[in-house]
Amino acid sequence: MKKLLLLISFLPLTTVTNVNGQPSLLSVKQQNEEFAIFKGGLQEGHSGLYYFITETAFRKKCDSIQNTFENNSSIENYYLKLRYLITTLNHGHTRISLPNNGNVNYRMAVLDTTKLYLPYEFLIVNKQLIIKEDCSKEQLFPRYSVVKSINNLSAKKLIERMIKYIPADGINQTFKYYSLYNYFYFNYLFNLFYPEKKGIAIQLENDKTDYYIELLVPKAIDNIYTSKNKKSISQYDKQLAYKLGLPNKTAYLKIGSFYKGFIENFGQKYEQFLDSTFTDIKSNGIQNVILDLRNNEGGGDGYDNILLSYLNSAPAKSKGIIKVPGSEFKFSQYTIDLSDDVKGFIANPKEFLRDDSSNYIKDVYVEMMSPENKNVPKDVFTGNLVVLINGGSFSATNGVVSELYKNREKSQRKIYFVGEENGGDIFCNTICAGQGYKIKLPYSGIEVDMPFLCFGELNKDYSKKRLPDYQVFETPSDLKANKDSVLNFAIIQCKMK
Repeated sequence: MKKLLLLISFLPLTTVTNVNGQPSLLSVKQQNEEFAIFKGGLQEGHSGLYYFITETAFRKKCDSIQNTFENNSSIENYYLKLRYLITTLNHGHTRISLPNNGNVNYRMAVLDTTKLYLPYEFLIVNKQLIIKEDCSKEQLFPRYSVVKSINNLSAKKLIERMIKYIPADGINQTFKYYSLYNYFYFNYLFNLFYPEKKGIAIQLENDKTDYYIELLVPKAIDNIYTSKNKKSISQYDKQLAYKLGLPNKTAYLKIGSFYKGFIENFGQKYEQFLDSTFTDIKSNGIQNVILDLRNNEGGGDGYDNILLSYLNSAPAKSKGIIKVPGSEFKFSQYTIDLSDDVKGFIANPKEFLRDDSSNYIKDVYVEMMSPENKNVPKDVFTGNLVVLINGGSFSATNGVVSELYKNREKSQRKIYFVGEENGGDIFCNTICAGQGYKIKLPYSGIEVDMPFLCFGELNKDYSKKRLPDYQVFETPSDLKANKDSVLNFAIIQCKMK
């Protein structure tokens, strides 16, 4: 069998900097030993391991990858092989990371501070690679320039290659694109594919000029961004916003996050904000609400259920069923950064499991981990909803989208989804997230973080029709003009309802 038929070409051998005493190159023996830990860790720590791939298919992929191991392999080459395998599991909360020399900020956390990267904040819209901010020394490109090629490599083909290394839930694709641009994975993977590059040639759409650009370390990229924008790349805007005055008795409501910390950083109080907002919606006789959930990556503070209680006529229910991977942990010596809850389970699985023959958590612990929201607000909105979503509408936000979709199916309520498919997969009826099981491989220092819990029962009877109801993409010309194409479309829809 040819080696690794299922993978695209990997890197040439390179020597990497030692980090925390890790070797620069790996022997076949070291790779095989780590691979056994990697597979064993997934089997005992990933609760949805075989949800989207059969055990037989998983083993075949593992065998195919293992057949490519060679002596003196760089850690980066080895990492890409494991990352590819992680991606085939189709779980957006499964993560794998290289050891590095620290990071500059939250959004650029994947970038090693000592390495050289493409000096741009990118945006990917409808598979187009767009320069959102030029953070290069050369400063040649205006905002929202569309990249045609990098070093004569088609930008679209680079994106197609890279998404094979970005995990996402089920058959979802939009979260892959979101991760590539929002968390600098495009810059990161380009460095891994072409580690020796110190400069590149960029060609823009409708422009035959080759522009030569010096690659930069992350700190220099962030410094240039900050000097142009008076804030860091990782600095967010207010996460909650509410506006009246739109046509046809329409209000706009933005919920940018369900993370308490993000919200309160701006002095906003989530429950107070929602209470006053929906009181105002009722007092003004609002008939349509545009709910903006774009770039809302979720959160673990129960804020998703609180929002649903204002949007449905009944309180949001708990997730009901929680599954764990099993009760034996032969590779736990390689675990790091486990929560007290996961440590408690490993120490005494019988305390948490319903019985010896299942991997389901007892109802009492289900209620503790995903409690039912019993608070029914006095002002509940049951009118028309237009929900704005994109690839960044992930995790807990996927749950909100799912509940609103189900509410529409049951009640025939007018709820429309506009934009692009949200960053999860609502049709599989489950999400594997929350508490993590994290292992660190002993020779490479590679860390693998996998979801220890799966919520809900897996549905494999997929709907052929995916969300959104109305697919609307931003265009470079609208972005340059500071126009929100998706919101403007939603406003027009509300006029017509």
